[in-house]
Amino acid sequence: MLSPTAAGAHEQDVVVLATGDVRVPVHPAASAVRARRADQHYRAPAGDPDLRSLIARYAAPEGSPAVSPEEVLVAPGARQALVAVLGAVLDERREVLFAAPYWASYPHLVKLVGGVPVPVPGPIGDGTLDVDAWEARRTPDTAAIIVNSPRNPDGAVIPEDLLRALIEWAGRHGLTVICDEVYRGVPLDGRTAPSVRDVFGELPEHCVVIDGLSKSHALAGLRLGWAIAPADIRARAVAVASHLIGNTSSLVQAAAAVVLAEGEPERQLVGRELTANLDLAMKVLDSVEGLVCPRPEGGIFLFPDVREPLAGLGRLGEPGSEALRAPAAWLKDRHRVAVVDGAAFGAPGHLRLSFALPAPQLTTGLERLRHALTPA
Repeated sequence: MLSPTAAGAHEQDVVVLATGDVRVPVHPAASAVRARRADQHYRAPAGDPDLRSLIARYAAPEGSPAVSPEEVLVAPGARQALVAVLGAVLDERREVLFAAPYWASYPHLVKLVGGVPVPVPGPIGDGTLDVDAWEARRTPDTAAIIVNSPRNPDGAVIPEDLLRALIEWAGRHGLTVICDEVYRGVPLDGRTAPSVRDVFGELPEHCVVIDGLSKSHALAGLRLGWAIAPADIRARAVAVASHLIGNTSSLVQAAAAVVLAEGEPERQLVGRELTANLDLAMKVLDSVEGLVCPRPEGGIFLFPDVREPLAGLGRLGEPGSEALRAPAAWLKDRHRVAVVDGAAFGAPGHLRLSFALPAPQLTTGLERLRHALTPA
C-alpha cells in the first residue's frame, strides 16, 4: 500500500495542501553542485568524512554539546537513517513505542525490520506526555521508543522537563530512545524545540538523534539525512546500512556539504516564510465554526480537528454523510483541495495540511477548505 503522505499526481484544478515537504521558494536557480560524469567509486557506508564533520558542526552550534564525526551515519534521507538504527537496536525484543498521533510511516518502518509497532495514545496538538501511559504499554518485549518533536502531524513540541523524564524512564528500563528531530531545524516563530543533547548536556548512551536537510533547508528531494549515535549503536547501524543502502550518492553528499557550509541564510528564510504562512492559515481556520486547531509549535503542518464541522454537514444529509465517511476524498472530489486524512496518523476526525507552500496556493486551498466546512 502506498504511503498516504507519498508525493503523488493530482488533477490540475486540485489545490494540494497534502505535501510533506517545504515548497516555499528559497533557493537560487543555480544548482549548488553540477552533475558530473567523472569516475564514481563506492563511498563508505557511514558517509564521507568531510560531510560527517560538517554535520557534526551543524548539529552542535556554539554553546551546544560537541558532536564527533565518528558519531554520525549519513543516509539517503532521514527515513533510511531511522531504518538502519531500528535494524541495529531490535534484537530478541521487537516492540517499538511511539506517541499517537504519529508519522504514518512509523508502523511500516518498524514492521519492515521485523518489529512490532505500539502506539501510545496522548493529547493532540499538545506536547505534554504522561510517562505512566508509556509504562502501561511497556512489556518485556519492548526494545525502543521513538520520540518525534516537533511532531508530524500536529507540530507538538515536548517540553524539556517531560523530555528528560521520558528519556530517564527509558534508560531505567534498558530501552533505546530514537529522537526524530527532522523538524527541529525549521525555525518556526523563531523558536527551536529542545533536543535530547541540550537537555542532558551530551548524547546519553541509550539515545540516537535522527535529522536531515529535507525540512530545515527545503531540500526534501535531495534525500540526505543522518543519525547521530553512541559508538556501539552507530557501529551496528553502519553494518545495517552497508547491506541496506551501500552508500549515499556521492553527488548528493557533495551538494549537502555545500548546503551545510553555506545554507544558514536559506534556513532562516524558510523559517520566516513559514511563520508568515502559519499566521495566514490560523486566521482562516479560526474563522471556521466548530473547527479546533491549536497553533503548532514547530514543523510545517496543521492538524485541525474537523469532527464538529463534519457532524454539522452530516446532519444536512448528502453530501454530508459522504464527508463523514471519507473526508479527504470528499474534499478532493467535491471541493478540489487535497489534504491527508488524520486516520493515517492514528487520529480520525482530523486533517493534516501543510502550510509550507507558496502563499497564493496556500490561500486558495484554505479558502476551499473553509468553504467546504461551512454549511450553506
